[in-house]
Amino acid sequence: MSAPSVLPALSQRVRTMLSIDPSAPAIAFEGTTFPWQYYTDAWQGLEAALTDAGAESARTIGVVLRNQPPHLAALIATVAGGRTIVTLSPFHGDEGLAEDIRTMRPRVIVASAADWARPVVFEAAEEIGAVRIVAGDEGPLRRAPDQAGTKVADQPPEEDDGNVVLMLTSGTTGRPKRVPLAYDRLTAAYDAAGHGAELDVAPQLKKGAAILWTSMVHIGGMYYAIGNVVEGREIALLEKFDVQKWAQAVVDHRPRLPSLNPTAMQMVLDSDVPDDLLSSALAVMSGTAPLPPARQAAFEARFGVPVLTTYGATEFAGAVAGWSLKDRKEWGDRKPGSAGRVFRGVEMRVLDQETGEPLPLGEVGLLQVRGGQLPNGGADGWVATNDLASLDADNFLYIHGRADDAINRGGFKIPPVVITDVLEAHPAVDKAAAVGLPDRRLGAVPVAVVTLKEGAATPTGEELKQWCNEHLTRYQVPVSIKVVDEMPRTPSMKISQPGVKAFFDGDGIGDAG
Repeated sequence: MSAPSVLPALSQRVRTMLSIDPSAPAIAFEGTTFPWQYYTDAWQGLEAALTDAGAESARTIGVVLRNQPPHLAALIATVAGGRTIVTLSPFHGDEGLAEDIRTMRPRVIVASAADWARPVVFEAAEEIGAVRIVAGDEGPLRRAPDQAGTKVADQPPEEDDGNVVLMLTSGTTGRPKRVPLAYDRLTAAYDAAGHGAELDVAPQLKKGAAILWTSMVHIGGMYYAIGNVVEGREIALLEKFDVQKWAQAVVDHRPRLPSLNPTAMQMVLDSDVPDDLLSSALAVMSGTAPLPPARQAAFEARFGVPVLTTYGATEFAGAVAGWSLKDRKEWGDRKPGSAGRVFRGVEMRVLDQETGEPLPLGEVGLLQVRGGQLPNGGADGWVATNDLASLDADNFLYIHGRADDAINRGGFKIPPVVITDVLEAHPAVDKAAAVGLPDRRLGAVPVAVVTLKEGAATPTGEELKQWCNEHLTRYQVPVSIKVVDEMPRTPSMKISQPGVKAFFDGDGIGDAG
């Protein structure tokens, strides 16, 4: 089946936004401004390439996503056509990307000329018979020159499953997985968050730009990339987070609601950017990971702007709870550590880990969520999470870590945050991460890595273990602690647990405990 004969409302909205003022600025990137016509050119270029290939029925469009204008335009072109984006990560390495292409088998693949020059990527696309499209300078999207004018082999029609994207998770705790997000769920997510992107709001282009630096391979970047187009807002695009480039974008565009995840926020705090940098901002948004209250307080004190946190997941098509300016004015600092209030159209409950029974307000248990933006869950539509949470009488959510992160050492449960909090209290330590390694006798044993503050004297692993001995119970003390140059992170800047574990490969830890 081709792109649906009846377009999703989100696709119709995107087409409407592209037509309002084609000459108005739509993307700012490295000193160049691209107009809204650039999106239309990409959409028309994609459709022309499919026609040239005899692949008008293609539904799945794989995009090797880099935070660059042609790739952003490819996303919008796919949504405008009512087709399905298959996110392909350029960060996987040659073999990983080729494997992803062979596994997902998208009918069409969009990639930069540099990515098409990677032989294993080219060969994987040829193997599955994909239409190859170049995202580059000669117009945002065009068919690969060596394929131009040729027709692809007949392929069975693809089912229209209503998905806008087959999204990669961030791979924080293991290998990234695929999560299907339907058009109606993404629309519901925008409505629930109250971003002004509801499809019944009169379409108009907004003043000012939103800074987008989060990788579009993952939900945090793609959600805002599409959402800003639906809202009619210019996007100031960064390839990745860089404090000085981000600060310059703030100066150039004066966004009202810039976004920083906890890691980026700490990088800004550690930098020498001026304290009045955010003087024109109403607030700073923060998500993707829990924000330590002390970091939030330090940021607010220095820059004089409130931080509004959110809670969400790829599986939820975005955020399901968060702080608004209205809530912040009403509640002030009376909800320390809260991720924010549950969004409209979303319900939450907390269950006992052992019995599965609902718990009273204020008690910590496993979080379940339901609502229009979520997939169909179990009984009555509830979707289970691995997050430990509590809710208060005002419908504010508190996250207390992940149940599956706990290290079970001989029956003793160790939340990693217990270890990392102690290590980060050491005067020389900047960041810490703790994970469990499998152990035949004990089930698992904790290990940790740390990075150091600039100019700090380098402690040995044994000295750090002694510090832990003085502040933790014996079973909580890591069996090994290593000082590393930098934390392993996913493209969304979360600490990678597999990356932390890799520091201990070959050490023999975990066999004897």
